[in-house]
Amino acid sequence: MQEVLKLLEDKDFLDSLYGFAYKRTNNSYEAEDLCSDIILRVLSSAQKNSDIKNHHAFVWTIARRVYADFSEKRKRSSMVLYSDEVVNIQTDQIDEYIEEETDKNYLQRIMHEIGFLSKIYRDVCVMYYLDEMKISEIAKRLDINESAVKKRLYSARETIKERVENMDTNNLTLKPINISYLGTGNPVGNDPREVAYRSFSKNLVYLCKNTERTAKELSELLGVPMPFVEEEVNIQLHGQNGYYGLLRKTESGKYISNFIIVDWDDYTQVNEMYKKNTDIIAQKFDTYLKNNEQKILGMPFLNKQTDVRFIAWSLISRVNHWFTENIQIRVKEKYFSEITPTKRDFFTFGIASNENQNVDIGFYGWDGIYGHNICGYKTVELANIYGRRISAHFHCGHDISQDKQLLLTIKAINGLSMDSLPDDEKETAAKAIESGYIYKEDDILYTKILVTESEQLYRDIMNDFIGETDELIETVADEIYKYVKKFVPKHLMDEYKLFVQMTSCGLLDALIEKCIELGTLVPPEKTPSAEGVMLTVTK
Repeated sequence: MQEVLKLLEDKDFLDSLYGFAYKRTNNSYEAEDLCSDIILRVLSSAQKNSDIKNHHAFVWTIARRVYADFSEKRKRSSMVLYSDEVVNIQTDQIDEYIEEETDKNYLQRIMHEIGFLSKIYRDVCVMYYLDEMKISEIAKRLDINESAVKKRLYSARETIKERVENMDTNNLTLKPINISYLGTGNPVGNDPREVAYRSFSKNLVYLCKNTERTAKELSELLGVPMPFVEEEVNIQLHGQNGYYGLLRKTESGKYISNFIIVDWDDYTQVNEMYKKNTDIIAQKFDTYLKNNEQKILGMPFLNKQTDVRFIAWSLISRVNHWFTENIQIRVKEKYFSEITPTKRDFFTFGIASNENQNVDIGFYGWDGIYGHNICGYKTVELANIYGRRISAHFHCGHDISQDKQLLLTIKAINGLSMDSLPDDEKETAAKAIESGYIYKEDDILYTKILVTESEQLYRDIMNDFIGETDELIETVADEIYKYVKKFVPKHLMDEYKLFVQMTSCGLLDALIEKCIELGTLVPPEKTPSAEGVMLTVTK
């Protein structure tokens, strides 16, 4: 086999083979077809016959046999007839142009291109050329008529010929794009990111960012054979829960992104617009806390509070949330009153970057967990923020009832004697003190994180502050609207609220840093810590 391959890689020998075909055909196109058929038959026969004495004689013998078959078929098929029932065409070999500058690894290229055909064409090619099945056998296997098999083989052959011809000029290589995923809502069981963290997945959905594409187009652009693309498309259509994926199918049968993707440079542009308002918000927040310090400390927290700066860690995320939420409301009232926002349990947002870009949005997360009938309380809710300054204690889906430190923290709301604890709980208490959940005073354990009986307490604290920034909200709403129109695809315009929210992710980090600079916040000495953790209980 190796000797045959070497022979077929010889330019002079290929020229002779082409000359043989050219003298016996009507034009260069037929010659190229015949030469292609000869080469493929030679390779196929060489694979089956390992004991070849004279390789030149072997090739020329096959060449004459192929020409005899070619002549017979040419007699039977003097015209090409297209109809819904019949296509009388030569379909027994895949064509390839044999030219001086053509890549010598033509066989590998042909096999490569078969992988890029869509399934209906790929199947017949594999059965016919690789499995060497007859037309009638393929028709029976696929439950279609023989004419349909011939038409598919013809179309596949023309597609492969065109792609091999243009391989050198139209070859698109994979240029990796990374997507940093953000999300909001309840991710448990609803998060399409869980099946889309691979580089292949990210690049596939990015190509559908705002352009409808077929599986074949995706295959060609990614340089990945169709079977893998078809499988990945199906995964991204269904996501984790079976109905919310990162791709959606259009009416035309193509695929397009089902979530907003913003390029890093564009995201930075929007984020900077938010950040330029950071100093104003932080200064107003600092002034508000100082003017209302005693009022805030006097609020009915269930555990003792003496430092408004500690409370401020739990309020700062609400400042950020309130600000962006009011911008969303203003944008809707002013520009999108006729659009009904999409409703989902969970939303995904993506920031796309290349390998030369360092994506750092200063992201702070806010995760909440819930429980019922725990430690004598009807409901228990916990939330924590985490980011540059604070590590997370827990994430969405965490089970409160199985967390020994949290259970002890809940028990310590009204004080808990250290001596009353068995040895294993004393060890848990030591860990809870280390992580900032509780603190010890004399022999009594107390809950250190903020504890309330209702979320309304936080709203009461913030109500006066909200009215002081109405003018700023109006200005930002007008600016963000321009970016929504510029960067959100039309088919995802009903998710404009998510764009407003997610492009402001860096705002909280900027607010925290500015408040630390002003002395409104004091950075934790170590992390995880009590700062930014909130517990709400009801009896």
